[in-house]
Amino acid sequence: MSKKNNTTDKTTDKTTDKTTDKTTDKTTDKTDKTTDKTDKTTDKTDKTDKKIDTIKEEKNFAKTCDKAFGKNMDKDNKKALNVMKTEGMDAAVKHMFTDQETGRQLSYSEMRMRYG
Repeated sequence: MSKKNNTTDKTTDKTTDKTTDKTTDKTTDKTDKTTDKTDKTTDKTDKTDKKIDTIKEEKNFAKTCDKAFGKNMDKDNKKALNVMKTEGMDAAVKHMFTDQETGRQLSYSEMRMRYG
């Protein structure tokens, strides 16, 4: 009898250990997934904050350029600078690579001929 009890005890112990391990692993997995979601949300927030800061810097740069060079610019450059001041660099680049009369995309050399 003592052998049967020992065997039963060992089986119970192994089953209990496996159950405990599985439960712990599942809990850890849930925690890891929650942490991953939090990290992704934080990353998105950080990227958004950086983008906002970058746009603010671009707008400030454009305002400084306007004060320094605005009086001597032609109308096309002034318009591009105004787009940069109000919408940021990405919008200004898009504006400069687009023919304002036809909406056609300009080549790099065409853009340089117009904006220097």
